[in-house]
Amino acid sequence: MKCWVNKVAIITDCGDEVGFAIMEQLAKAGMIVIGFNKNEDVLEKVTVKLNPVITNKISGKIVLCKCDISDTKQLTAAFEKIQDTYEGVDVLINNAQCNIDCLVNTGESEDFKKIVDININALVACTRLAAGSMIARETRGHIICMNDIRSYQIPMESKKTVYIATKATITSVNEILRHEFRFLKANIKVTNIAYGKIDGYAESVADAPGLRVKDIAKLVKLILNTPEQLQVHEVLLDSVVE
Repeated sequence: MKCWVNKVAIITDCGDEVGFAIMEQLAKAGMIVIGFNKNEDVLEKVTVKLNPVITNKISGKIVLCKCDISDTKQLTAAFEKIQDTYEGVDVLINNAQCNIDCLVNTGESEDFKKIVDININALVACTRLAAGSMIARETRGHIICMNDIRSYQIPMESKKTVYIATKATITSVNEILRHEFRFLKANIKVTNIAYGKIDGYAESVADAPGLRVKDIAKLVKLILNTPEQLQVHEVLLDSVVE
C-alpha cells in the first residue's frame, strides 16, 4: 500500500458496517479517507466509533463529510472542497446504496426513483467527478463499486427486484468504465465487488462461519495493493456455507 500513503480515498457511505470497516483499513494503511453520509446523526455515531480507532494511532487520516450524493449541488461542492484541500481524489469506493423493498411491477414510484437515484445516478455522478480529478492530474486512480451477489444469482422470491436490477446495472457500468478508461489512456482501474450475506463479526471461523465485514474490508485493501499493471475486474465474495 506504499503507493497510496497520503493519497485521498472517498467512501460514499461511511455509516454502514462495510463502509466503516473499509474506512478503518485504508486509514491504517496511511490514506486520507473521507467518509460521506447525508445524516448528521449517523456521522455523530461514526465519530464515536472512530475514537478507539484514532487512539490506535492510525498512520493516515479520517475526515467525515455531510453530503447527500443524490443532490448534485451538494456532491459537486463536496468534491470541490476536497480538490481545494487535498488537490484531488485518488480512490473512490462506491459504497452507498438504497436497499428498500420495491417490485418492478407494483412498487411505489417514489421508492423506485429513490433506489435508482442512489444506486445508479449518484454512483455515476460520483464516478465522473472522481475520474475527472484523476484524469486531470494524470495520476494513478482506482474506483471500486461495492455490489450485491444477488444481482448474479437472482432469487426466486424477492421483494427487492428494483434494487437487484440496479445492482446488475452497476456490473455493466463497471465493465463499460474499464473500456472507456483504456480508450482514454487513463491510469484508472475499476473493480466490481459483489458480496453475499454478512453473517456475524466474531473473530473465530468456528463462531462465525459466514461472511464477515472485515473479510470485505481486507479484500478492498488487497485489491488496491495489486501491482500497477494488474487489474482485478470483479470479485464474487461469499462464505463457503452459502
